[in-house]
Amino acid sequence: MNEKIEKAKRFGFAQFRFVIAAILILAAGLKAYQLATVPLPPVVLGSMFTPLLELFNERYFLMAVVVGEILFALILIAGIWQQWAWLLSLLGFLAFTLISMMKGLSGESSCGCFGTITVNPWITVGFDLLIVICLAVFRERLDWTFPPLDRKNVLAVLVAWLVLGGLALVAMLSLKSQPHATLGTEFTGHDGKKLILLEPETWIGKKFPLVSRFVEQEEAEMLMTGTWNVLLIHTDCPKCLEMMADLGSRKAERIAIVVVPSQPNEKISNMSFPVFWLDRQNAWFVTTPCVIKVSEGLCIEVGEKIAE
Repeated sequence: MNEKIEKAKRFGFAQFRFVIAAILILAAGLKAYQLATVPLPPVVLGSMFTPLLELFNERYFLMAVVVGEILFALILIAGIWQQWAWLLSLLGFLAFTLISMMKGLSGESSCGCFGTITVNPWITVGFDLLIVICLAVFRERLDWTFPPLDRKNVLAVLVAWLVLGGLALVAMLSLKSQPHATLGTEFTGHDGKKLILLEPETWIGKKFPLVSRFVEQEEAEMLMTGTWNVLLIHTDCPKCLEMMADLGSRKAERIAIVVVPSQPNEKISNMSFPVFWLDRQNAWFVTTPCVIKVSEGLCIEVGEKIAE
């Protein structure tokens, strides 16, 4: 019995660090896969945390997070400066907890920690708090010294980081040049913001691509079923306003409205038709009015008027 108690006492951060490292590598790999394959989903608007969450949702920021998670995971595995690694692990997961809480309070459907895998932010809050508690329980006696480093361990960590981090960066940057190529032509403004000129004519025969760029993605899933007339409008376009006034006679039809650029407009928001707004991470432009006929999620026709 005494031997079992002694073994339990010996379990501490020296062993638990491998669990932390595995979590970080998994999260980094899944985020890198997302950044290398698909554009990032937009942030839910209207929350006091929106500006901060938009910063956390920037591609370059997330790339830095991926590279940092890989490096810290390797440091944990190598066992370098375990006392300080414990402190950084504790602070890191406390930060993850706060970010997940902000996303939960903002109404985000996923925490974003694991790339394209959707995980409710409140589930992540509970998981991160569990890790924090485990770190507190499995804490060893800390003397906050800097013992001499094993040069072989340090060299191994640096080499592994350069290889793994380099591969991750190459993969993530592969989408950076034209992440919106399926939508149209991409430009870069003087302020560094992306300008996307939508080209609906190129969407015919393909899956309707704007759903992933809507702020209300869950509600937009309705456009993937049945036949819809998706109307792209500009609030200052005379033809668009004329068409909007004529929509009252078409109440029986399945019509959805997309405002481009996505500027809040009370009159449009109060309409009986579904209204969708594009994310604010990019500046969106399109020739309006534009009607896209979508059947079972596929674009089958593009024109200036709703077909009779």
